Amino acid sequence: MSSLLRPVGHLPASVYWFRRGLVLAVLALLLFLVLRLFGGGGEDPQNTAATGPQQDPVSAPPVTPTTTPSATRTPSAPVKKTTPPRDTRCEGSDVRVDVLPAARKVVSGSALNFVVRLEAVSDECKATVDSGALSVTVLSGNDLIWTTTHCGQAIQRTTLVVAKGKQSATTVPWNGRRSGPGCLPGQPVAKPGTYLVKAEFDDRTSTAQAFQVA
Repeated sequence: MSSLLRPVGHLPASVYWFRRGLVLAVLALLLFLVLRLFGGGGEDPQNTAATGPQQDPVSAPPVTPTTTPSATRTPSAPVKKTTPPRDTRCEGSDVRVDVLPAARKVVSGSALNFVVRLEAVSDECKATVDSGALSVTVLSGNDLIWTTTHCGQAIQRTTLVVAKGKQSATTVPWNGRRSGPGCLPGQPVAKPGTYLVKAEFDDRTSTAQAFQVA
């Protein structure tokens, strides 16, 4: 023990103390390295990441679950069904009758068309137009000038769908001449003057309309 505290040798004591200190330092360094190597002194990268600053779960903003909106079917507009016309025959009491000359003034001997219009008074119906149901008459005062009662072939047979607020029409041509039973050809032309035309459908008569023959 005295040899450790009092080094023996021909060198100065400070040299021996320096050597001893150096050896102790080397031993201490080796011991430190061994402890770090086998004692887990090195930090695990995962532990380092784990020991990093963590977010406080209380202060963390709540995560709102994202939901994918399901495809919602837009309700389509209801398809409007077209109601077929009622298969009801029009009678005179079911319709209003109007007649109009295609021109208010014609030259003597010229043909003229008359437009007969039917409109339902209430319910929709079908009007069978022929010489038995419809008649058109041209008058000059009380003088019968022309009528489809004589010339039924002037009325073309057709069926009109008649509805309220909707006018259905047919055209009846006049040859500009007088007529007689049998609608014989060669009748005299209508003379210049003012004439009236009226129509009648199944005993329902229209208002008379005036026109001129020049």
